[in-house]
Amino acid sequence: MLRGLAYWILGSIVTLVLFITAVVVYHLNGRNTNFPHIISRIWSKIILKVFCGVNLRVIGLEKIDRNKIYIIISNHRSNTDIFVATASIPLQFRWLAKKSLFKLPLIGYGMKICGYIPVEREKSFSAVRSLENVKKALEQNKSVWIFPEGTRTRKEELGTFKRGAFLIAKETNIPILPVVMYNTDKIFVSPLKIRPVDVYVEILDPVKFEDYLEKYGDERSAVRGMIEDLKRKMQKVYSRYESNSKK
Repeated sequence: MLRGLAYWILGSIVTLVLFITAVVVYHLNGRNTNFPHIISRIWSKIILKVFCGVNLRVIGLEKIDRNKIYIIISNHRSNTDIFVATASIPLQFRWLAKKSLFKLPLIGYGMKICGYIPVEREKSFSAVRSLENVKKALEQNKSVWIFPEGTRTRKEELGTFKRGAFLIAKETNIPILPVVMYNTDKIFVSPLKIRPVDVYVEILDPVKFEDYLEKYGDERSAVRGMIEDLKRKMQKVYSRYESNSKK
């Protein structure tokens, strides 16, 4: 209970201070979104470590080339995935976020200055436009983070992967960086009850579409093969953590 109150009261104060800092520097620095992302990383680390007591364990950082950009994909189980991902991966990346969130006071503006990409899943035209915005972010030398399941999946089995991230990989040949997060859904028992758990983030080897194209011979089969292969690899990692937790 005390941890939960500290999270909401003191965490809100820290959030406000960092938000004001990010906004001021954003405007003084020619509306560059890089600094707000750095602030977002600092904020995420404070929230997780100080207020949630989370022990964040990141495996596979050596697989990231910090001079490259990636299409990052991961499983999605909790709202805290945003904190965990931002705190874990030392890259300038941009989230895809529901367009409705950009209309929220303060939160929406914070997402805007961080360069997040609005997505309106219900309309096919908007989905195409969102993919174009993703490509623009990549062209500006920013990685993008996409949840291929599209929504939170509470089951031990990963949900169906949508094709968006993989089609972008096909068109740009930018490598996909698979990431598996475990225990993010165990942090909050309730809004006021926070459990200080170990959270694991495992980075898998990056892959390129051209490797699948060489294997399968045609683009449609290569996209399907890429989706199936990466889902299988990510599921294997997630299932390993799940199995170890039950021992």
